[in-house]
Amino acid sequence: MYIAEQNKKSIFKTYLIYFICMALFCVVRILASSGWLNDVSTRIADVIATVIIQVLIMFAIPFLLYCVLIKVKPKSVFKTCNYNKINLTTLFIALGLGVLLFIINIIVSSLFNGIISFTGYQTPIFLGASEDLSYSFVYFLLDALLIAVLPALCEEFLHRGILLQGTKHSGFNKSIIISSILFGLLHFDINKVFYAFVLGLILGFVSVVSKNIWVPIIMHFVNNFLAVYLDYAQINGWFGSGFYSTINSWANSGALSVFLISLVTLVIVVALLIYLILQLYNQTIVKKVNNALNSIYKSEENLKNSSVVIMEQNIMIQNMLENSTMLNLNNEQMKSPIEMVMPKQKKLYKTKFKDNIFLISSLVLGSLVTLFTFIWGFI
Repeated sequence: MYIAEQNKKSIFKTYLIYFICMALFCVVRILASSGWLNDVSTRIADVIATVIIQVLIMFAIPFLLYCVLIKVKPKSVFKTCNYNKINLTTLFIALGLGVLLFIINIIVSSLFNGIISFTGYQTPIFLGASEDLSYSFVYFLLDALLIAVLPALCEEFLHRGILLQGTKHSGFNKSIIISSILFGLLHFDINKVFYAFVLGLILGFVSVVSKNIWVPIIMHFVNNFLAVYLDYAQINGWFGSGFYSTINSWANSGALSVFLISLVTLVIVVALLIYLILQLYNQTIVKKVNNALNSIYKSEENLKNSSVVIMEQNIMIQNMLENSTMLNLNNEQMKSPIEMVMPKQKKLYKTKFKDNIFLISSLVLGSLVTLFTFIWGFI
């Protein structure tokens, strides 16, 4: 009964924290659109706005609120969000997944923009780097920090950390979907909401599979960094400068050609994505289980008659397997291949309407602001 009550409070307070962050983000966007930083240059305004949104609203405030409302120590917040050590192999797998995420981003966003173009909506053209003739390498590093590093660290902390882990007692599948929807809506941009949702699903799934938030952070960084780099490459003639030209020429090659190329590319990318996620699973959960099992065998060899120590080791490995939620050793209970890495959780808390008040509020707020932006260019 106590555990159920704690889960209920955790979910309710997590959604409250997220709603506060979304509302604050909305206020900053409105202030920015009203010209509150007109007295400074565009670049300085971007720096100020990004730091406020990313560092303050998406990291510092939810971090402090979680400590206060959930009543945990700061160190426990990072533990809850799965800030675990990452080995070199996992790092390279995460980098590869980030590249695939970028390709999926292009395909999904192109598809969605094509769909909404039938409504007569024209996708805004952002000049980005080209609006600054003195676009030096220093500016490239600055944009890499503002667009790639900070969002990867702060947005992942809020969505795959606080939000996903704070609501996991209602089921990881549900938490991944909800965190992905909110991740899409938080962009407050009809051009980004759908592909951000798809990316959020992948990032959330990988976060649960690896039980390590650094993996989605690295993937998020690679996705955003490639976008920043290719913008600069196009202007400064760096390696890959013809990437967008190739994409545009392909897009104009005819409907049938576009469809076939997209289909083949998507099949290859998804196959590689599945392969790397399985490798990630082997490098994280399976490796931890094997190490724990090996430690038991060594203990049995070195401490032959020490039944107390062996019992403690057995309890340790049992707790790890139960807390993992990633490992399902009962093949008969698996109804789909995905349950190999995401089996059904035990003792799920069924949320009620009052638990979801601030979740509903966040969904309504995000949807309305996105709709106003789409129709009237509100913010």
